[in-house]
Amino acid sequence: MKHLLSPFDLFPSMFTFFFILFFIIIVLGVAINFYRALHKPAQSSSGESAAIVKEREIIREIVKIRCPYCNNLYDEKYDKCPHCGGKRNP
Repeated sequence: MKHLLSPFDLFPSMFTFFFILFFIIIVLGVAINFYRALHKPAQSSSGESAAIVKEREIIREIVKIRCPYCNNLYDEKYDKCPHCGGKRNP
């Protein structure tokens, strides 16, 4: 005679399996958070992150030239006068 298992006979083993699985997931989550807390960069006491800001000052000379046709001043970087369209003399 063959003995058939009822769902109630399997419940304790399934409960144990899911309980252990849940426990492992919780332990891994705590371990990951602990690892992140140890390797997080130091923050300032005000609670703001200590960002490193590097600034560089760029100084450019702006040279203005006078158009030989209309006497308007414009930047040296243009090949033609923006006012009249006359070509710049070399």
